[in-house]
Amino acid sequence: MKHNIVTFTAITVFALSGIIFWETGLVLIVFAIIILLYLGLTAYGSFHIQTNYFLKSINYGKKKAIALTFDDGPDPDTTPKILHILKEKDIKAAFFVIGKKAEKYPELLRQMDEEGHIVANHTFSHHYFTAFFPTRKLKAELLKCNAVIADILGKKPLFFRPPFGVTNPRYATVLKDLGLNSIGWSLRSLDTKAENKYQIINKIISEIETGHIVLLHDNRSVTADSLEDVIEHCRQKGIRIESLSKLIQKEPYENI
Repeated sequence: MKHNIVTFTAITVFALSGIIFWETGLVLIVFAIIILLYLGLTAYGSFHIQTNYFLKSINYGKKKAIALTFDDGPDPDTTPKILHILKEKDIKAAFFVIGKKAEKYPELLRQMDEEGHIVANHTFSHHYFTAFFPTRKLKAELLKCNAVIADILGKKPLFFRPPFGVTNPRYATVLKDLGLNSIGWSLRSLDTKAENKYQIINKIISEIETGHIVLLHDNRSVTADSLEDVIEHCRQKGIRIESLSKLIQKEPYENI
């Protein structure tokens, strides 16, 4: 992956810099600059899933349409409102659910599935420090979430989105072992920071293009308030909204 290329390049530059600058006394300064640049690039790649720095994520669709995706649910108050709007507008979305919430509200997962939406893995606990978990614990998080979903729906999700979009080499290892696809996004609605629905609507409509995977959250009332307007604005612009699986042309489940 890209981080391996960057690491090799950094080591090579370290060596060459040592040879070139050793006698001038600048070697420590040059090394410090290179290390800072390397750490900065690695941090940027870790926090920006679209860079595919540590692992390959699907951030754009292959078709001339967009897909709506929702993280951090199910929520007993907001998710039903969102599902109602999606059904009314005949839109199929993808829900990246937190396992412990899915366990608590299985009826919402069944409703998602029955109405044609995709249910995907967003870890079991969505712990703030998930990205710092060792490989074994990280794998257990994903397995437990998949087990909860499979127990409710009778099928195993193949789509996964890391909490906060933060990635690292351990994710790459775990996803490969479990056969899961990492799903990122190409348009962030910023609904977690929005103070009103118009901020969400304006953010999406001003940036929306075909192929975009839109990141939303179904635990935010302001998101539910904005959804109908977002859908209508997209339709007015001639932009189709399709299921994530159709947009990226990959199967969302493995039957068990």
